[in-house]
Amino acid sequence: MPEIQLDQVAHRFALDGSLERAAGQKAYLKSELDFFGVSVPVVRAALKREMSQNPITQRSVLLTTSLKCFEWSHFEMQLFGVLILDKYSDLLKPQDLNFIADLIGRCNTWALVDPLSGPGARLVDRGLPDIGPILDSWSTDENFWLRRFSLLVLMRNLRENDSQWSRFVTYADSMIEEKEFFVRKAIGWVLRDLSKIRPDPVAEYVRRHMPVISGVTFREAVKYLPEPEQSELRAAYKVR
Repeated sequence: MPEIQLDQVAHRFALDGSLERAAGQKAYLKSELDFFGVSVPVVRAALKREMSQNPITQRSVLLTTSLKCFEWSHFEMQLFGVLILDKYSDLLKPQDLNFIADLIGRCNTWALVDPLSGPGARLVDRGLPDIGPILDSWSTDENFWLRRFSLLVLMRNLRENDSQWSRFVTYADSMIEEKEFFVRKAIGWVLRDLSKIRPDPVAEYVRRHMPVISGVTFREAVKYLPEPEQSELRAAYKVR
């Protein structure tokens, strides 16, 4: 069976990239990684081509291929390894959350961590409640990217029902006073996403944490709340 030739994928990225774009990406992400200088749509197109020509049908091959992508120092190859997990997430099993956690330990940018929340969320949905202790451990991990991830992987489930609302509240409560921007932003993102479907618990959460909620968390959380709750909360935030 044909396999994805990652060196050829990298070679095409090198041919298609530009030094100017590479410098811009590196500065924007404030990353120590190398960059070929190709856009995310180019990476996605390369993956689509490989899925057509060299489809993966075995879980072991998927995990190995994804991990090999992280042997490159280039952002685009690591992103390729992240996106391939998302596209073939049906092959994954709940225990592969540990594999994803290991990848997050190799990542140092939201541009790699956040796309992993797609396959991560699907595995969480399949594995609950058994994988609850894993999520709990992530929410207090010393790596703030993993703490951020523990919040983002709950979004999919929260859209569908409120079975994981108490878990989210527990995690968010433990992080609400954190100084780390990317954690504060993640709390706000989850609240913002849920506010479009169930605004009442979001408004109550913001109201309860008014004395300590950060600006970035607050702005995201109230962005889509209906009136009059949004105006009331904004006024309360100004005079807190």
